[in-house]
Amino acid sequence: MKIGKVLQVQREKRHWSQAELAEKLSISRQSISKWEQEVVLPSFANVVAISDLFKISLDDLIKGDDKLMDKLSRNDKMRPVTKILLWAFGFAISIYVLLQVLHIGVADVWNWVEFPLFVTFIALLFTINWRQLNRAFSKPTIILGIIVLTLFLVPEIYGFVHEAVSNAMAYYQGYQDGFYNFLE
Repeated sequence: MKIGKVLQVQREKRHWSQAELAEKLSISRQSISKWEQEVVLPSFANVVAISDLFKISLDDLIKGDDKLMDKLSRNDKMRPVTKILLWAFGFAISIYVLLQVLHIGVADVWNWVEFPLFVTFIALLFTINWRQLNRAFSKPTIILGIIVLTLFLVPEIYGFVHEAVSNAMAYYQGYQDGFYNFLE
């Protein structure tokens, strides 16, 4: 049964006029009329409100209304994560091609990208709505996030510590050589 017919049956079962139903849903009477005549379809928020008002499951309310199901399931907008991935891969591939044309090596690229990557990552952390994000994470997502972040951080930490130790050893060796030259 189409949602317009379900709406009309439920409204008449309660002996409500279109105006009374419209008032309960905080919308215009014309909207109720258009829904019942199937001129337009209600928004998802209104479908949920109708479901709550009539104590009908969403499934029972929209089952059989293929047009409404298509409207509610279709998402014309690209999700933010999809945008991030597509744009990032597009930019990365474009930059890769440019670097290949210019014969620039991987080590040079990493030296150029390392600091901006760190700064951008810190900035990204401050722009995230953490409350909403925390609700979206499942256990597998958390586990995979830990693995990815660990794999990202290990080479960074290793390189930083290795460079610091090498610099300290070189400084110590230079200091020691200077001390022995002083004694001679």
